[in-house]
Amino acid sequence: MLFDPKDKSMTGGCFVIPRNTNAVAHTCLNKDVIKEFWSGFNFGTSELVVTECQEYVFTVGNATPIELDGNDCAISVTKDGIYLCADSEGDLMRGFMTLVDRIRAVDDEDGLKTAIDCVDLRDSALISNRMVHFCIFPETELWELERFIRYVAALKFSHLIVEFWGMLKYDCLKELSWAHAYSKEQMRPIIKLANDLGLEVIPMFNHWGHAAASRVMYGKHVVLDQNPALCTYFSEDGWCWDISKEKVRALLRSIRSELIELCGKGDYFHIGCDEAFGFDLNKTEGMDTVCDFINEISRELAEVGRRPIAWGDMFINRHEDYNKNAYFCLAPTRECEKYMHERLDKSVIIADWQYDCTEAPVETSLTLRDAGFDTLLCPWDRSFAKVNSCVNTAKQNALFGLIHTTWNTLDIGTPYVLVSGVGGYGDSTHYHYTLACNHAATLLRKVYRTDGDYRRTGWHKKQI
Repeated sequence: MLFDPKDKSMTGGCFVIPRNTNAVAHTCLNKDVIKEFWSGFNFGTSELVVTECQEYVFTVGNATPIELDGNDCAISVTKDGIYLCADSEGDLMRGFMTLVDRIRAVDDEDGLKTAIDCVDLRDSALISNRMVHFCIFPETELWELERFIRYVAALKFSHLIVEFWGMLKYDCLKELSWAHAYSKEQMRPIIKLANDLGLEVIPMFNHWGHAAASRVMYGKHVVLDQNPALCTYFSEDGWCWDISKEKVRALLRSIRSELIELCGKGDYFHIGCDEAFGFDLNKTEGMDTVCDFINEISRELAEVGRRPIAWGDMFINRHEDYNKNAYFCLAPTRECEKYMHERLDKSVIIADWQYDCTEAPVETSLTLRDAGFDTLLCPWDRSFAKVNSCVNTAKQNALFGLIHTTWNTLDIGTPYVLVSGVGGYGDSTHYHYTLACNHAATLLRKVYRTDGDYRRTGWHKKQI
């Protein structure tokens, strides 16, 4: 199993899951996708029928209640039934994932059956906010996002950040999307799926660097390749938004409004702001422009109950006393870093992406935390040491949370996402690549049915 809480007591025997499982459960678990998960984790041997209640519980059979005792969820499994409780919808959903993760196949003379070993357990997340980031590239098909959502929900992530790389059709400016971009109506069922699985969807749009909405290495630009006359919205090379202009701020304001409406209720908006190459931060005027811009966004988002998340590279400098790891920092001087840390509103959450750190603690995140910012540490699919250094830093230093970034590498990186998910609740340092691949493949088969469609199996459309 993936999740094995330390606070547990094995009580002997098992609960054999009936082919028709009648449960009493909170409304949030009476969803088609939850019934699909139940069937998938039971290898197609059991169908779930839910009678709704308003308590945060999931009970089957003659269940024995168990107290939370201050934990996120508690589970009691006896030979006679199952009792799961939590104190919120999100924790109940993730408790359900803990429960189904314990289902095992049993050979029987009447055919395959499934069971859960009898246990009393209590579980809580070790990282408060467990976010994961997905890019919708021009080459991305929507079923790939659906598969990913199911996968990360089963891994008990709490938030999904969706970044459209020119792949959403906006009302405010048609050139913000490629001709084959997805409509909002195509996206709404995907957003609902994520919500039904307990994930808060965080909208994202780059507000400073990466204004091309394309990878810099291939030279594409979603706006200027369609309409060069819009060049004055950008820096001379097109890579950054010209954030000093009111027309740019107004456009970005409209984009935020459309994305918030699409993605539904939530507490955050990711504004990007990384890799603003060519922008001069050596002068006070430049630093003031950036800080005033982000602070303005923070005030506007606060009016709709949200906080901005910004990438951290432009706001940290490579200090001489950083000696544990290789760090990526784009603030030109230590004085610049200090000035911006003082000027930026502390409601801004800083997402510190450090992809080449092999040892905990990741020191840049501690610098940001000590400057007063809620800090998210962000690993990428580079190596197990590099993922675990971020996961362990977030846990050991009680950071605001984690964003596992995936960019263009899910074809090899899907097993690393599993390591971050497991690490949010326990130890993930035992993973090596083969083990992570096998666990990821097993999980995907349970949460995403392909019926043998070769391209949709696993996490790559090909083998060669």
